[in-house]
Amino acid sequence: MSGYLDSIPHPWNRKQIMAAMTHKFTEVKPSIERTPGGKIWNDLKGLDDTVWIFYTSISELIDEICIFGERSKDPEFWNERNEKTAEHYTREVKRKLYYCTSSLMTLVEVARNFDKRHDTNGVGVKRAEFFTTPGLHDFLQDLRNFSTHWRIAEANWSINYNMKNGTRTVHFQITKEDLFAWRKWTANSKCYIQALNGSVDVYETLTTYKKQAQAYYSWHKGVVIEQNALSLQQYFEYTKIHEGLRQYQKWNMLLSHAKNNTNPYQYLAKFLSRSQIESVLSYPKHSEQQVDALIRAVDMYQICDKNLKAKLMKVFSVSE
Repeated sequence: MSGYLDSIPHPWNRKQIMAAMTHKFTEVKPSIERTPGGKIWNDLKGLDDTVWIFYTSISELIDEICIFGERSKDPEFWNERNEKTAEHYTREVKRKLYYCTSSLMTLVEVARNFDKRHDTNGVGVKRAEFFTTPGLHDFLQDLRNFSTHWRIAEANWSINYNMKNGTRTVHFQITKEDLFAWRKWTANSKCYIQALNGSVDVYETLTTYKKQAQAYYSWHKGVVIEQNALSLQQYFEYTKIHEGLRQYQKWNMLLSHAKNNTNPYQYLAKFLSRSQIESVLSYPKHSEQQVDALIRAVDMYQICDKNLKAKLMKVFSVSE
C-alpha cells in the first residue's frame, strides 16, 4: 500500500514530509521504511537478530557444560540421592544443542534470502575464507536434520584427568556410532565425522564454528553498510526529519496545555538523566540560561524554535 510520500520523487525534504504527516500521519513511517535504505536496514536488523539468537544458543550451551564441570567437582554431586543431577545436565546439553543446530538452519536461510535481495559483493569468496574447517558447516546443518528426523543427538559427558599437569576437563561427546546410525549424512559431513579422533566434542565443535561465524558476519555487516551507504544515508535522514517533526508536535502539545501553576521541576526526572538534571540545576532558577540548558539536554533533533522556547520560558516562569 502506497502513501502520500510514495508519489513524490526522491529526495524528500522536511516540507514534503511535514505535508505527508498532515495528510495522514500513519502512512509516513511505512513510506520511509519502504525506501531502498529502509528495506536494507530492516533486513539487516532481522539478520542481526538471527545471528544473535544463534550466538546466544551456543553461549547457553557452553555455559551449561561449564556449570556441569564446576559442580561435578563436589563429591556430593555424585551421591545416590543426587543421581538425577548428572542426567539433568545431560538433558540440558542435549536440549540446547538442538536449539543451536535449529537456530543455525534459520540463520542460513535468513542470510541466503538477504543476499538474494541485496546482492552483496564477495559473499561466496569470503564465506570460504572464514569458514575454514572442512565439513564443519555441513555437519552442523545435517546434525539439525539428524535431531529433527531421526532422534535427539545423545551427548554424554566424560571427565578426563591429567595427573601430570593436575588438570581436570569435562567433555560432552557424541559418538560416531550414534551418528552413523542415521544414513542421510552428506558426503562433506561424513568426511568431517570420520576425520575426528573418536567422538564429536560438543564444546570444541561449536566454539570453533562460533568464532568463524563471528568473523564472517562482522565482515558481512560492514560490506553491506559500505555498499549501500548512500541509500542508508537517505533513509536515516528521512527518519531523523520524521522523528524531529513528531517530537515537535509532542512538545508543542505538552507546553500548550501546561497549567499556569505547574511546577516544571517535578517533571525533570521523567525526561532527563541524573547528569542532565544536575547540568540544568547548575543555572539560576527560573532563568533563561536554565531553559537553554534544558533545550540542549533534550533537543537531540534540534527542533526547538522561537515558538517552543517561548512556551518553555512561560512554563518555567522566566522573567522578561
